[in-house]
Amino acid sequence: MKDSSSTSNYIKGKKYTIISVTSLIILWQLLAMWINSPILVPLPRETAVVFYNIVSSPFFFETVFTTFMRMAIGFAITFSSAVVLGMLAGFISPIYYLLKPIVTLFKAVPTMGIILLAIIWLDSNVAPILVSFMILFPLLFQNVAHGIQNIDPKLIEMASVYKISRINKIKNIYLPSIQSHLAAGISTAIGLNVRIVIAAEVLSQPNVSIGTAFQIARANLNTAGVFAWSIIAIMLVGLFELIVRLLRKSTKALD
Repeated sequence: MKDSSSTSNYIKGKKYTIISVTSLIILWQLLAMWINSPILVPLPRETAVVFYNIVSSPFFFETVFTTFMRMAIGFAITFSSAVVLGMLAGFISPIYYLLKPIVTLFKAVPTMGIILLAIIWLDSNVAPILVSFMILFPLLFQNVAHGIQNIDPKLIEMASVYKISRINKIKNIYLPSIQSHLAAGISTAIGLNVRIVIAAEVLSQPNVSIGTAFQIARANLNTAGVFAWSIIAIMLVGLFELIVRLLRKSTKALD
């Protein structure tokens, strides 16, 4: 019964998604016809033609892959650092209070300021990775640290009474708490990471990147190209979410 109901809910969800996307395309078509200016709002058909030309270009794969690797490297560095330092901060209060001003500083500096500083300090190919780290780290770090700090003390006391080993404590008490807090943080960080890296690329303009392609389309007043690359960026978010979902399933299978 559960399988049939979950399948039914999945089908309903897909139907609503199709209805939503179709409604957006219809509204886009009507808005473009009403404004009647391709420079401001291109027709969906025009955007589809440009999208096809971009995807069929011999440089498309290299462009997307290069940006994707920057996103993946930035996210991997940020995630691993946030988990390690967040766990240390959760277990050891002095470390938490030592890192708290740095995390607050990262959160307080405007995104544009971080991007500009990264461009000044680093090569244009590396600057987006630093931007990704500085903006995403506070989000993931706090999720990990708070996940440990919010564990019920009675669970820890009970584990000590029954002399549960440290490894089992980490596996059965700490990690589940961290995972529940990280789940929301990761889903937010994925979309944010794509936007941040591309925004940094727009300003730093590496030789090959989606951000550089955005800048070229803007300079040529190719609004359909901006729309097409935006759709590609949305697809990248979906790809990242799929990878994270598969990793979660694989870790659950190992457990």
